[in-house]
Amino acid sequence: MSEEKKKKAKRPEKKEKEAKPKAVKKAKPAKKKIAKPMMPEQEKEQLREGVLKEEAASRPEEAAVKHHVPEVKVEKKPSKKEKAAVAEKFHGVGGRKTSIARVWLKPGNGKFIINGRSLEQYVCNRPILMFQAVQPFAITSTSNKYDVYANVYGGGVASQVGAIRNAISRALIEANPELRPPLRTTGMLTRDSRIKERKKYGRKKARKRFQYSKR
Repeated sequence: MSEEKKKKAKRPEKKEKEAKPKAVKKAKPAKKKIAKPMMPEQEKEQLREGVLKEEAASRPEEAAVKHHVPEVKVEKKPSKKEKAAVAEKFHGVGGRKTSIARVWLKPGNGKFIINGRSLEQYVCNRPILMFQAVQPFAITSTSNKYDVYANVYGGGVASQVGAIRNAISRALIEANPELRPPLRTTGMLTRDSRIKERKKYGRKKARKRFQYSKR
């Protein structure tokens, strides 16, 4: 036998290592969360009061300053009369057709300004409209006692004057509630609900019909 074969015969054959199965890690059971019992509000308040009393007993000066709650004073809202007395301005809103007027009255000599112009300029010296604008003052005998400042928009001049008249009468009541009866009886406080009636189909206008032609 050759030397190589002798060496191979002497060497013990290496045994193949058997693959050991890997140990499977067991999953740990999840910890159950135990819900803490909720304390009722009364017990919480009692505990807080007890802690505060202990602090106050240990440090009376610091505890008094630390837990001092300032008193909140609730201010009453001023009424309309008090606001009017302070501001000396009386506000009123009125309407007529599609016009809306906002009026402010101030004690004065009877000055009348509408959208930055005088009453005569705005109405183009039309006596009927001028009379309508001043009518609430004539009824309550307060002419030349208030200055009028009005802002108007929408509609024409006639409807704007009607809206101003309604707004002035409402502002006069704010200035003096005793003026309500004469203004109420003359209808100055109620908004005139009459507006242009809509056109109907088959007719020329709201009620007007087309001319009939026999032939």
